[in-house]
Formats: sequence, C-alpha cells, structure tokens
Amino acid sequence: MSGKQENPSGCANGSQESEIGVEATPEEQSDMTEDRDLRVELEIDRGGPCGMDRIDGNIIGVDVMLAAGQCRVDIDVKEENDQQGSTKQFTSNICEHCPGAVFQKYGCIPRFIEVGTGSFIMETYLPDSDAVSALVSDLRDRCSRVKIRSLTSTDQQNYTEPCTIDLTPLTPKQREAIDTAQQMGYYEPCSDVELGEVATELGISSSALSQRLQRGEANVIDQLSCQCDSD
Repeated sequence: MSGKQENPSGCANGSQESEIGVEATPEEQSDMTEDRDLRVELEIDRGGPCGMDRIDGNIIGVDVMLAAGQCRVDIDVKEENDQQGSTKQFTSNICEHCPGAVFQKYGCIPRFIEVGTGSFIMETYLPDSDAVSALVSDLRDRCSRVKIRSLTSTDQQNYTEPCTIDLTPLTPKQREAIDTAQQMGYYEPCSDVELGEVATELGISSSALSQRLQRGEANVIDQLSCQCDSD
C-alpha cells in the first residue's frame, strides 16, 4: 500500500482528514470536545495487520466508525493517473491492536495525519497532561510502539509566560535514555530511528528502554499542567 505522499517538508502528506467515530448523543459529542486545550500528535506502530494495508493507491482520506465490536472504514484513494479518485469500504472485527479503541475509551476524536504500512500518525485533543499520559500508556499496552511527536497548547491566553521543565526528578537512567534518543533523532518528525536502535546503543532491551522513556516522558508531561498554568 502506498499510503504515504510526499510534501515539501519530506514528510508524508498531512492533508488526510479523518475521524474515528463514536456513537453518542449531541450532548455527549459536545462534552467530548469541550475544554480540550492540549493537541497531541502521536506516531503509532500497530503491531498487527489492518484492512488498510491491502488498499492500493494513495490514501487521501479515512473515516473510521467503531461500534458494537465492528470497525467500519471508508477510504478515499487516488491511484496513478486517476483524476477523480474512488472510495473503498471494508468492515471487520475490531483488532486487538487497533488504537482506535483506546481513543474511543477516552472520548477522543482522532484525525489521521498519515497512513503507512503498519503505522499511523494521528492527532487528537485532550483536556490536560494527565489525560495525555494515560492515553499514551494505554496505547502502548495495545500497540507495539507509540511516540509523542508533539504536544501543543491551543489555549494560548493561558500560557503567556515561558514554561520551564525541571529534569531533576528523572532518574539518571531515564535522563540517559531520553538524551540518547534525542541525540539519535528518535524524537524528530519523520524519524526512521527505531526503538531497538536506541536500545542497542544503550546496551539494554527494547522493553527496558520503552519503560524508561515512558516514565521519563510522563514526568515531563505532568509538569506541563503545573509549570505552565497561569496565575
């Protein structure tokens, strides 16, 4: 499947508009998007197959609806020399490695930024750093790899002062893991550095590194809500 399209930045096309639907009343849908001031962009390796892997052509839009244990997907595709494009559909049971089920649990409405073979780049909005940490933790329990690409406040009026992050609560091993990952480009947008490469550099297992990064990242994320709050 060639779900990646090139743009001037060298990343895959970021224009794919899609949502994972949640069956809810209008009042519940309003609650899902109210007071969600943190935008989080995640890079997710599913760890298993998806019906999207079988789609040929450039995926330009995805709509996903999860309900009653079923995953219904509508995909807009443009194949080579196809000016109009077409919509393809499939329905399957929700996979045990599907990240959509986790987003649904948190009442999130995620958007696909990029669809690749075995991976997604997705964004969503959450109310606070605790919710971000919990979402990422649950995604890591379900998927093979999850990396936070960016975390941005959309409520700029509440963040007029610079935000300082204190690294001293991190253990030396956590700081070493994060520092090494950063130096190797693991956190860079469009990075192709794998978790296993960083683990090899540190001489530890991928699972041990994942735990260190997860705990270190959680500490940093937790500070965003208390260090950057306005008076």
